[in-house]
Amino acid sequence: MLRLYNAAVAPLRLVLEVWARRPLRGADSRSEWSERRGLVPDAPPGGIWIHGASVGEARIVRALAAALRETRPELALSVSATTRTGRAQLPRPPAVDAAFYAPLDLPTLPRRVLRSVRPALLVLVETELWPNLLAESRSAGVTRVVVNARLSAARMARYRRWAKLFRPLIGGLERVGAQSEADAQRFLELGAAPAAVVVTGNVKWDLPAPSPDARSLRERLGLDPTRPLFAAGSTADGEEQAVLAAFAAARLDRPDLLLLLAPRRPERIDAVERLARAAGLRVGRLSCAGGRSQDLDVLLVDTIGELPALYQLCAVAFVGGTLVPLGGHNLLEPAAVGVPVLFGPSTESVAEASAALLQARAAERVGSAGELATSLRRLLADESGRREMGARGLDLVRRNRGALERSRTLVLEALAVRLRAGAA
Repeated sequence: MLRLYNAAVAPLRLVLEVWARRPLRGADSRSEWSERRGLVPDAPPGGIWIHGASVGEARIVRALAAALRETRPELALSVSATTRTGRAQLPRPPAVDAAFYAPLDLPTLPRRVLRSVRPALLVLVETELWPNLLAESRSAGVTRVVVNARLSAARMARYRRWAKLFRPLIGGLERVGAQSEADAQRFLELGAAPAAVVVTGNVKWDLPAPSPDARSLRERLGLDPTRPLFAAGSTADGEEQAVLAAFAAARLDRPDLLLLLAPRRPERIDAVERLARAAGLRVGRLSCAGGRSQDLDVLLVDTIGELPALYQLCAVAFVGGTLVPLGGHNLLEPAAVGVPVLFGPSTESVAEASAALLQARAAERVGSAGELATSLRRLLADESGRREMGARGLDLVRRNRGALERSRTLVLEALAVRLRAGAA
């Protein structure tokens, strides 16, 4: 089945050949191109390679790498991400020994990275189960561990269709640290060995508090401390219209309300800005706002990695990828700074967190743009209720911490087994 998979992705090889002949401008473009072809910096042998896909997973990579370095400073650590936004979030040397884009999952490309990094362990975050990467790391004798492992129902359907490909690969995983019992059962269904699977929880509960603090951010942006902010984070195409409609409705009660709008994909910033300006709003960008935010209606977040800290400024936060069928993004970031959370019906990718927040009465689910506007107006009008709701979310986050430590333990135990086997 791996041959069939490689036949399906073979056209990508032709794309690579075309790109290889294009003149690339700038050091960043050349570096990205080389790394995606598997040409990455060398690292000392016998260490750990940690890989996550995008921004959320890269934050877990960073936290896990820091925890491992604290415990075992002599270990070589290499880290990678798939997307440009994820790559920007990775720790850099000397915090780690090497940081790079993950190779495309084509035959021989993961092998190039394995020869440069020479890890004893490959640690994959959440759902980064790439067939060639798994197969070639197994052939190289590398122990494979999945941390913060999750499988949504939609993703399970795809894996079932490719069961002949994934069952032997997942069955060969040495350890799987699942986010929940449901995730653990799905990995077992796909062939993971029962002795390999353990529930460790969701590391996103443990991510460190954002920096800088709210006061520093307000001073940087020139914001009046009494001015209320509504954040819409990680929004997708089709959600900004609903957010802008809810914002317009809420400004009937609070004309001074400021919208902090952060599209999930940076390349959509221009389109979102045009949408907001078409609504007659004064729009600025975080990267060039300086101290002029007081004169704006909408502040677009066009930088990477600042959203968790910016949530501190907000009275209410909406988290995107939920009013459209994308499964949702990180609901815990606003909750972790005591901000009430609103989200839509599509939460398959964040099912555990959404259920916990709703049960704790720290969040509300909205089914439409109209419901978003209604909830936003009610929360803005009820300061004491809003504060209590935020406090419940913050307490929930604090009570659920511990997954990072359990994941570190899982990784170090797998490394110890690997080293004992190598010495035998």
